[in-house]
Amino acid sequence: MSARAALTHLLEAARDWHEALPEFRAFASWPEDLRWADRPAHALPVIDHLTRDPGHASDQSQPLRDALVAAAPHVEWRHSYTEAEVGRDFLNRFGWFELAGPSGHFLTQSLRVTVGYWGPGLDYGWHEHLPEELYSVVSGRALFHLRNAPDLMLEPGQTRFHPANAPHAMTTLTDPILTLVLWRGAGLGDDPRMSQ
Repeated sequence: MSARAALTHLLEAARDWHEALPEFRAFASWPEDLRWADRPAHALPVIDHLTRDPGHASDQSQPLRDALVAAAPHVEWRHSYTEAEVGRDFLNRFGWFELAGPSGHFLTQSLRVTVGYWGPGLDYGWHEHLPEELYSVVSGRALFHLRNAPDLMLEPGQTRFHPANAPHAMTTLTDPILTLVLWRGAGLGDDPRMSQ
C-alpha cells in the first residue's frame, strides 16, 4: 500500500472514530477543508514498539488501531522534547505525528488531529499548551493526571479533556497506550512545553 493510500485509509478511520465518540463530536466538527500535504516519512524507534505491541483494542477501536499500525512506516514521526527533559528510554518508546492540522499529512487550520504512542512503564511528566485538548484512547491504557483533578485510568473509547494551559501528565503501567488527540483554539501549530 502506498503512503497516500495508507494515510487516506487512516484519515477515514479517524473520521469514523470521531463520529462514534459523542465527546469528540461535541468538542469539534470534523474538518471539511482537508488537503493532502505529501509530507515525507520520518522513522523513529517507536515504530518497532508500536507494531510489536499496539495494545489491546475494543471492537469499536480495532479498525482505527489497525489503520494506525499499517500507516506507521509512512508517517512523519516527531518528538517534542529533548533527551535532557525526558530521557533516552522515553524517546525510544514514544512518538507522535500530526495526521491533520497546520503541519499535518492533511492540512487544515480548523483543528489539529494527532496520534501518540507510549510504551509500558513511562512517565510523561507535567506539560501544558495553549490549545484545548481532548485525548481518546484507541488501544492500551494509562493513568491520566490533571492538576487539581482526580487521576483517571483510561481504556479504549474513553476520553480526557485538558483546558488551555492546564498542566497535565500521563503514566503507563504494564500496557502501552495509543491515542488519537484533538486540539482546538489558538496555538494549533505550537508544541507542548514541560511545566515549570
